[in-house]
Amino acid sequence: MDNVNRIRVGFFAPDFNLKDSDSKSIRLSDFLGRKNLLLFFDQGKRCKFCLDWVTELAQAYDRIRSKNAEILSISPDEIWTSQKLKKEKKIEFPILKDDKDAKGGSRRAKASELYGVDISKSEGPDLYPAIFIIDKRGIIRFKKICTHPAKKLTVDKLLCELEKLS
Repeated sequence: MDNVNRIRVGFFAPDFNLKDSDSKSIRLSDFLGRKNLLLFFDQGKRCKFCLDWVTELAQAYDRIRSKNAEILSISPDEIWTSQKLKKEKKIEFPILKDDKDAKGGSRRAKASELYGVDISKSEGPDLYPAIFIIDKRGIIRFKKICTHPAKKLTVDKLLCELEKLS
């Protein structure tokens, strides 16, 4: 992961504007004052660990929503790939396309760069998801970079963290 210590618990979460799998624009600021957010940055279809996590989050979606929270999954995958994944895994939450920015000759993922995580890598041993919990005021209350499948968070741990925001 890239520059992840730049964004810390207690900091305001950077806003972003990304397209979901239906090409609808979604901004983090759309949820301010209304919902807590669980941001899930994943490596997309090339990361089995990430796909397992998306499936677990989809299965726990009603429990997470019961904590007045919404899940936003952010992926480098193309929109059509996310549409297919949502259908196959029965995912109800938005999967956002982390569009590339070609400024300065360097192609970087926009939202992931704001949060200091690099989901733009195409391959390698360090393809791991990152999770941020953001409260209704836009403050980061929890973050975890999952660096090993054996050390991944449980849904119950995420629910516990969301419960603290009630």
